[in-house]
Amino acid sequence: MKKIFATTTVLLHIMFSVPAQKPAPGNIVGVWLSEDKTVKIEIYKAGPQYFGKQIWGQDLYEADGTTPKKDLNNLNERLRRRDLTTLIILNNFDYDHGTWVGGSFYDYKSGKRYKSTIKLHRSGVLKIRDYTIVSLFGKTTTWTRVPNELPPRLRFQSAGGDER
Repeated sequence: MKKIFATTTVLLHIMFSVPAQKPAPGNIVGVWLSEDKTVKIEIYKAGPQYFGKQIWGQDLYEADGTTPKKDLNNLNERLRRRDLTTLIILNNFDYDHGTWVGGSFYDYKSGKRYKSTIKLHRSGVLKIRDYTIVSLFGKTTTWTRVPNELPPRLRFQSAGGDER
């Protein structure tokens, strides 16, 4: 009985004395693939906040394959001329103790904007929680990091104009 008590005490001490590792604020910076694998999003930092911009997608171009589709479902009529190919869909996230909070997610398919939080899990996936009023009634999607892909802002053009 004493051995069980001693073992339990040691295990509890270890569990509560080792602080949980929180991701560093910049760990979400990079290129991510949406849960349905139809859009790539570049997450970047501007000032103290984090944003996410679409950089590739299966449904972002018209039938000709070169003309970007417009943000036609936007509730704000003035914004319907924006190209979907460079649309910022994650806005104004602040890092707070392992979670990115206070931001919003724009769903161009519905034209709606949702409150949102982002968590980076140890497995290397992002969990994005979108909701209107209360997080409890929201939806969580999972994004995966695109390995070995530089965000477009880190690429450069050669003299011939091709990307490297």
